[in-house]
Amino acid sequence: MPLQRGRLKEFSSEVAFLQRLADALLVGACAYVAAWLRFGAPALDSAQGTAVVIALLIANFLFAELGLYRSWRAGSIGHEVGLLWVGWGATFLLFTGLMFALKTGASYSRLWIGTWFALAAAILPAAHVGLRLGLRWLRRRGYNVRTVCLVGDGEAAARLRDLAGSRSGLGFRVVAWFGAHQTPDAQGLQRVGTLSQLREYAEEMPVDEVWVAVPLRDEACLRATFKALAHSTANLRYVPDLYDYELLNHAVTEIGGVTMMDLSVSPMQGVNRMVKRLEDLVLGSVFLLLASPVMLLIALGIRLSSPGPVLFRQRRIGWSGREFVIYKFRSMYLHREDTPGQLAQATRGDPRITPLGRFLRRTSLDELPQLLNVLQGRMSLVGPRPHAVEHHHLYIDKVPSYATRHMVKPGITGYAQIAGYRGETDTPEKMRRRVEYDVLYIQQWSVALDLKIILLTVFRGLVNPNAY
Repeated sequence: MPLQRGRLKEFSSEVAFLQRLADALLVGACAYVAAWLRFGAPALDSAQGTAVVIALLIANFLFAELGLYRSWRAGSIGHEVGLLWVGWGATFLLFTGLMFALKTGASYSRLWIGTWFALAAAILPAAHVGLRLGLRWLRRRGYNVRTVCLVGDGEAAARLRDLAGSRSGLGFRVVAWFGAHQTPDAQGLQRVGTLSQLREYAEEMPVDEVWVAVPLRDEACLRATFKALAHSTANLRYVPDLYDYELLNHAVTEIGGVTMMDLSVSPMQGVNRMVKRLEDLVLGSVFLLLASPVMLLIALGIRLSSPGPVLFRQRRIGWSGREFVIYKFRSMYLHREDTPGQLAQATRGDPRITPLGRFLRRTSLDELPQLLNVLQGRMSLVGPRPHAVEHHHLYIDKVPSYATRHMVKPGITGYAQIAGYRGETDTPEKMRRRVEYDVLYIQQWSVALDLKIILLTVFRGLVNPNAY
């Protein structure tokens, strides 16, 4: 029999406790397996047992603070996995820092600790993903489904109906729809009607959720809706009709006890900002170390093949619209622009490009010095590509949402680049398509997405026929 009224929601505290317990058991099991792999026996001595308890306490606190034990019914799996890795990575750093401060590191096998944390880093996300997929499977078959009553007319309400119907894994089922001014043309619902019939329905047929999609300008209908639902115990959610606007990460925030609706907010705030910077520092340092020999050879080749500096410096627009100096390996002969104040983009067969520079641009090796920009904090490994000041002024009024891309740090690679949007942007349409991917990246940002883009850059983004 299908579970009604979202039974897991009713026992959310119990479910959260079970999740905490499961994570603790998995972490402990990984410690035992690591001991078996390292010492040949799945047994822990007193010092190792103490280490496991300390790590569990740290992880439990961090996982809860990161929101891993809240309801993820409508959340992103990639986001949850990313937070898990952040929490477990922070646990490792705090744990090793504590050992260093207490001078107890000699009591533990480094190989055992490394194996333990690596196993848990793989097992914990697998368990959470398995749970999520299992719950989605149950919801598609009618279990743990929440019933929904829609209120409103127009595109916003229709989109909500389509969303619940097309994504059954979310576990919402629309059973009634009341139009603000007219009866909706909807089939297969238990009840349809107008706002005047809503109160009667809410009292005689309780639902789990009521989604209100009435425009703010229709104040009379909004007041009537809330009055009709005054005695309802269902979860009441308001959906503003903002589909015609390009908004980022819209949500609700409480500041100083005042509830505010976020319309367009950068994801790089608070913990996210620290995580992104940590990602850039760690991976950027590793990549710079690995690329150093290649960079030295390239610098020598540039110096010997044509007169001029090794590095090309150019002012570009970065985070929050601020200018910064970007570094690239020089790939052109020294020249002056034909028209002062205008910057001519490189074109196919451009005579300004040196033979070595053509190879560097085709293989994206000319971008390697931007790792220095990353370590300086002016760029990220992943983000919208920064544009020259001249191009910024050219397109900001021509391309919708162009300025939105500056709500995060620019990147060496990005979503647009792995999608094939590289090279010359000689028309507003080309720039519009690139900006669409930049905005999509900002909306969907997660550590997992960054790692995916970095990996795909190796296979799709380094060598590109549009890079010239």
